[in-house]
Amino acid sequence: MVKLTAKFSFMEEYKLSDIAEVRTGPFGSQLHNEDYVSTGTPIVTVEHLGNRRFSKQNLPLVSDDDKKRLSKYLLQEGDIVFSRVGSVDRCSYVTSAENDWLFSGRCLRVRCGNNCHPLFLYYYFCKESVKQYIKSIAVGATMPSINTKLMAEIPILLPKLEEQRCIADILSSFDDKIELNRRINDNLIPIYYA
Repeated sequence: MVKLTAKFSFMEEYKLSDIAEVRTGPFGSQLHNEDYVSTGTPIVTVEHLGNRRFSKQNLPLVSDDDKKRLSKYLLQEGDIVFSRVGSVDRCSYVTSAENDWLFSGRCLRVRCGNNCHPLFLYYYFCKESVKQYIKSIAVGATMPSINTKLMAEIPILLPKLEEQRCIADILSSFDDKIELNRRINDNLIPIYYA
């Protein structure tokens, strides 16, 4: 069994289901390729999961009627979306930019309760030991997959809420700086080759 992380005396251990709701996206019978339209509400698929952020390229879209019909699969800021198949350790964090988008049936949504800071939980899931743990509990020989039951049982170590907030703020500021440096580099490369 993969060891998740060191447990310190100031941390409490929970199952994910104790602190968050886990939901699978709509199955094929609820949403078909022919339901996609040229303008409407985006649907996040496994292909759109990136490091912290979602790729916004080639997002399938559904009509307002389908959005209403599938309202229990709407995303809100602070949700964490996982790949349910393949790279089951991949996840992205929902920001205000993705609020009210939908997620596909090949994804799982984790929505925090009141005693868990969503961004802290996202960073917890980004730890290599937690990623390895998720891979170790996946089922399927050729294509690893994870379901809501397996996900709900994942052990989560949490400090107090205020400490979660502080840790998330620090890690987020590092990520923002990394992203800024990446964009600067992207702008410098064409100048170098000009």
